[in-house]
Amino acid sequence: MALQILWAIPLAYAIHVAEESPRFVKWSKNYPKWFPDFNTRRFILGNTVWMTYVLVSVILAIYHPATWTLILGLSAASWIFSNSWLHIFTTLKTGIYSPGVVTASMVYIPLPIYVYATVFNSGVLTSAVFSWSIIIGFAIMYVPMLVGRLVTLKRY
Repeated sequence: MALQILWAIPLAYAIHVAEESPRFVKWSKNYPKWFPDFNTRRFILGNTVWMTYVLVSVILAIYHPATWTLILGLSAASWIFSNSWLHIFTTLKTGIYSPGVVTASMVYIPLPIYVYATVFNSGVLTSAVFSWSIIIGFAIMYVPMLVGRLVTLKRY
């Protein structure tokens, strides 16, 4: 079935983390306004939480099909798409390689488009599922960053 394509999302995420992991924490130290108090522990914890979200979302969407699980599964595709813009923006803004920008631009942009197209072609993608999955995916990516930024502003 078309939903099997969702398995590509955790695979893409694992490849992305492999690109990021050797350099991301050190790189982030140059941008304390964007990544306050970021360290290896937070990198590991964050990526563990994100991978759990991606795996649970994909498993639920594939093995327990319902509207809400499809929204959740597709939100993982939306989430990786939204993550690509963080890497692309910081690379363009600074002129310095953001660890993860290669997979973000070469995988995280085309893969979600392909996933949504595949699900759309199967006939199960409604406008509501599409819209909610985009909203949730972007919110899961950017709301924690915004909250962290607001907490940091109050602290300093």
